[in-house]
Amino acid sequence: MDSPIYSLPDDCLCHVISLTSPRDVYNFSLASICFRSVVDVDAIWQAFLPSDYAVILSRAVNPVMFTSLKDLFFKLSESYVLIDGGTTSFGLERSSAAKCYMISTSLLKIDLADVPPFCWRRISPPDSRVIRIVPSRLHIVGKINSKSLSSKTRYGAYLVNKLIDTDSDIFFPIGRIRQQTSVTVGRHISKNIVYLEPFYTKYMPAKDRFALTSYTLKVIDERPEFDDNNEIIANKRDDGWIEVELGAFNIDKDEDREMEIKLLSVEGSSLENQIILQGIEIRPKH
Repeated sequence: MDSPIYSLPDDCLCHVISLTSPRDVYNFSLASICFRSVVDVDAIWQAFLPSDYAVILSRAVNPVMFTSLKDLFFKLSESYVLIDGGTTSFGLERSSAAKCYMISTSLLKIDLADVPPFCWRRISPPDSRVIRIVPSRLHIVGKINSKSLSSKTRYGAYLVNKLIDTDSDIFFPIGRIRQQTSVTVGRHISKNIVYLEPFYTKYMPAKDRFALTSYTLKVIDERPEFDDNNEIIANKRDDGWIEVELGAFNIDKDEDREMEIKLLSVEGSSLENQIILQGIEIRPKH
């Protein structure tokens, strides 16, 4: 016997599907020819696009060309679009359709008061969103309005960077220096201790630990203990960049609040260390 769903009008079926998620639409299309016949309808994908998507696209550096709203959704979920003069990138998470942003270094406050001016520069071209720093301490602050994000979504803030290896065996690499982070939204504050290297020293085999200098071992031994749930190690991404979660937070409703993200070195490091910053990415956390 045919399922009653096959007798539903297409517009009714589209409405039902639009109340699900992009992931569900894909699964439905595999499960039934009935669903497959309507999954390209604009009404479904308009429900998944943010209500202000036209306004956001009007701020794009280059026009975003698309043939349908489904095509637009997949373009935004495959790669970010530069907006606001190239200072920010915007995209969508494919499974949930939640908004994602990358805050470029041009919008980050990077406190380099304790290092000479020649210790940092923007990667060519001059207006690049990526900068290269030789820091003695890191102090980075980024801000975004919570109203820009999707409601009823749990987000994570991630510092995206690359570390430059040095040949020095005297100084303690900045990736192994503990960094203190905080993410503040209204009265909620998320705090963590993070490491910018994907593999922190305490996870190294014993033979590799003995290869470290006495200075390095002294710093490790004097490192205060933190709860494991509050200590985050960086991960290497498929695109070659390194990311570390700075904190997580919930957007429960359409709130108009400034969100502040901070990273501050707890310990000093040597000017031998170098770091390339791409920015801070805000995306759903699962």
